[in-house]
Amino acid sequence: MVHDGAAERVLPGLDEHQTAAVLAPPGPVRIMAGAGTGKTRTLTHRIAYQHLTGAVPADAVLALTHSTKAAGELRDRLGRLGVGAVQARTFHAAALRQLRYFWRATGLPGDGPVLLDADGGATFYRYLRAALGAVLRTPGRDVDAALVTDLATELAWAAARDLTPEEYEAQAAGAGRRPGMAVPTVAGAMRRYAAAKRDAGVLDFADLLAFCARLLEQDADVAAAVRRQYTAFAVDEYQDTDPAQQRLLDAWLGGRDELVVVGDARQAVYAFKGADTALLRDFTVRFPHAVTVDLVQDHRSTTQVVDAANRLMAGRPEAAGPPLVGMRGDGPAPVVLRCDDEDAQIVATVQRWLRAGVPAHEIAVLHRFNAQAVPITAALRDAGVPVTAGDGTRYFERREIAQVLTALRRRASEAPDDDPAPALHAALARAGYDPDDPPDGTGAARERWDALHALGALVAGLPEHLTRTLRALSADLDRRAAEDHAPPGRGAVTVTTIHRAKGLEWEACVVARATDGSLPSVYATTPAELAEERRLAYVATTRARRHLVATWAAGRRGGRPARRSPFLDALAPAPTRPVGASASARPVAPDRVARGPAAAAGAPFTAGQRVTHDRHGLGRVVDVRGARVTVDFGADGRRTLTPDGRLVAL
Repeated sequence: MVHDGAAERVLPGLDEHQTAAVLAPPGPVRIMAGAGTGKTRTLTHRIAYQHLTGAVPADAVLALTHSTKAAGELRDRLGRLGVGAVQARTFHAAALRQLRYFWRATGLPGDGPVLLDADGGATFYRYLRAALGAVLRTPGRDVDAALVTDLATELAWAAARDLTPEEYEAQAAGAGRRPGMAVPTVAGAMRRYAAAKRDAGVLDFADLLAFCARLLEQDADVAAAVRRQYTAFAVDEYQDTDPAQQRLLDAWLGGRDELVVVGDARQAVYAFKGADTALLRDFTVRFPHAVTVDLVQDHRSTTQVVDAANRLMAGRPEAAGPPLVGMRGDGPAPVVLRCDDEDAQIVATVQRWLRAGVPAHEIAVLHRFNAQAVPITAALRDAGVPVTAGDGTRYFERREIAQVLTALRRRASEAPDDDPAPALHAALARAGYDPDDPPDGTGAARERWDALHALGALVAGLPEHLTRTLRALSADLDRRAAEDHAPPGRGAVTVTTIHRAKGLEWEACVVARATDGSLPSVYATTPAELAEERRLAYVATTRARRHLVATWAAGRRGGRPARRSPFLDALAPAPTRPVGASASARPVAPDRVARGPAAAAGAPFTAGQRVTHDRHGLGRVVDVRGARVTVDFGADGRRTLTPDGRLVAL
């Protein structure tokens, strides 16, 4: 055993709470780590401390996380602490490695699993098309690509929840699943797909966890070998763990309890992917003798940002835990701006920070939905501000957008001086866009509609000289596409969704489109969904180290009136009107929730409003046309009603 004194080099620099977590005795430990409290630092230092004191050898530890990037960061940090022998992997990578090693025990041919996803997904999607085609009684080649994407999404969720097709069909509606097709169709395609995989002797990426867990559960020799190799386990971001991952973790543990988990219930925002934050919350139910340590000292953000985050989550039972304590000192108070032109205000805010010396790469604009990035990015680039997408995606590379640009380019070569409006309308229609009929659900078809809607809104907001002729419009859109492909210069402002921002931080953040219907989402209708939206707002707030601004627009040209997000009360008690935002600047494209003309003045219902119905339950108004109100009731579907006293505004 190494003498305890040898471990003292891993303790300096830790705060008292981090030190308590590192020094906790072997056995089950739950580290509740708030934003900016140094969760990864604490986890890696605990692993190093246990190795250096001889409690748990480094090569007997399996450290698990949820992304390849996070696993790489764990390995780097552990290597710098002198414990590079620790295996740090994602759940899927660890499962695949073990399956390859023990493949002969499965009795299946070959040297390891044959993965459908190995060729980049082409074979995987071919199988999905065939399965859907069989259920829909149509050739696979004729199946809409959006339906195939939705099937892949539902398969991943069902696998994460460890559900059979029958269990998926029974639970999907209650879980708020909204694929672009009927749930029985999805379940039928799942069964066809599973049968095709069995017949071909192949697996997909989502199968790895269940297949590895089943091997350990059914083969005592394999289980014993794995458990001899790994005697201790560590899980990062435990609030993002799903039931399939937990099943495999239990199989690895085999009834043992040498487990440390770290997570933050206030940053649990992946229920839509199958994550179950109850695993973190109920850790001490599974392990009554577990040690729990709360990390509360936020070393990332100023006191003002931390206080705003605390106010946002105060009194929320689903995010129980002590409030954070800001350790970075004072800074400017968070600001909420009600904007006449939101994109112009975002540009002005970013330029002010740049002039004050904040580097471009230390600035982020965060938004709720993918399509909201389009006008924000366009406004920043038009102002000469370099921009990069947080997830590396390029809007103009989307298939439907490239299709529209190609059609406009072709038409412009034939009639360069024509009015571009008819050509744009025709190109959007050919790409599947009907402005008055957005697809139901939240799947790929809706994503495609939103992307096309954003293009139309972008064009509608361009200066007149760029929309006077087809030649001018086509050239401007081609320029924007080229800028989308070109790497940013020296440093760039990040524009990204809040989900993609999780785990990252910047000196200055704008939380854009902070309206009721965007944040929280119009699709969040159940208490659990609304609670997750609040946690998203918490994630957005805690990305900022010093400067935090939230923006919202009360009205959009040709769009519905909007209300500020209820979450903004935690940032600032009342909105302030921005100074210097040009009323003549180009308009902002409608948010994702804008679906039709606004309600007439004085009408009792407006789009985005929360309502309840004595039969259908809680919902949100998505459209008002005369005396007809269309409401999305979540699991009960979308209904067009004539208000008769049964529909009540909340």
